[in-house]
Amino acid sequence: MDALAWPFSDQVFREVVTAATVVIVVALVARIATLFLDRVVLRLAGRTRTPFDDRIISAVRTPVFVLIVLLGVRAGLAQLTFLSETWIHTLEGLLFIGFVFVGCVLLYRLVAEIVAWFTKNLTVDDGIDTQLVTFVRRVVQLVLVSIAVIMVLDHFGLDISALVATLGVSSLAVALAARAFLEDMIAGVLIIIDRPFGVGDRIELPHEVMGEYGDWGDVVEIGVRSTRIRSVDGVILTVPNSKLTNEVVIREIEEYDVLLELRFYVDDARQMRRAKSVVTESILEAFEEKGIRLATPTQVVQLISQQDVRS
Repeated sequence: MDALAWPFSDQVFREVVTAATVVIVVALVARIATLFLDRVVLRLAGRTRTPFDDRIISAVRTPVFVLIVLLGVRAGLAQLTFLSETWIHTLEGLLFIGFVFVGCVLLYRLVAEIVAWFTKNLTVDDGIDTQLVTFVRRVVQLVLVSIAVIMVLDHFGLDISALVATLGVSSLAVALAARAFLEDMIAGVLIIIDRPFGVGDRIELPHEVMGEYGDWGDVVEIGVRSTRIRSVDGVILTVPNSKLTNEVVIREIEEYDVLLELRFYVDDARQMRRAKSVVTESILEAFEEKGIRLATPTQVVQLISQQDVRS
């Protein structure tokens, strides 16, 4: 208790009251600022066409309030001249940690809201939105935590050069070990942003990508690391996104024409023509029910002999 003069002198009492008054006044100012944001700024933002500004204001509301209060605590701490240097250094260190923490929360919320709004306006499916937002949030968390730890250690006078070198070497080792994974992740983000194709599109790919499953397929799902494509025969292929960005992808805008050859056998050769007619009519009826259109120009000739009609 060497930091305090005991019993309290008049000067100590006045400094404590002054410090408390400063903190209370600043807290009231912070509260008024948040009420102003809620009742005035948010109402004005609600009149705009986009909800982006509303989300930004809601995200920064609480961190701004805490930052103002921390500024008031720091101003009140400056009034306590009777504290020893040890106590002042300790309390200022705690305030610095609080400032760093609240600043990181503020930046994290801003980035998260910006990314969420940006991905929502890309008109992609919800699964991609969720994956991209989650991925960006984790990256931002990792970066902010690393920066916060380095700033706090540096503030307390600890040597961070070794830590920074260790983090750099570790990051390089992880990047080399997960090179393919990172390439796929980056390629997935580029596909989501650039949108060379989307879910439901029919794309044509080189043989090196599709292999024995044909040259084209329908995009079923686009993920951050891989894309699922349904081949001609219905097989679902999981293709790494890096292959899709490195290879030439042809997006089929119009419907794809398929040349179909159907072979069947008839026991009685005399019924061949009638069998062809029945099979052709059945195929046309099935195509019409399924909404499948034949390639144009189309010409269907049905030959029925008098013997077939009599039979």
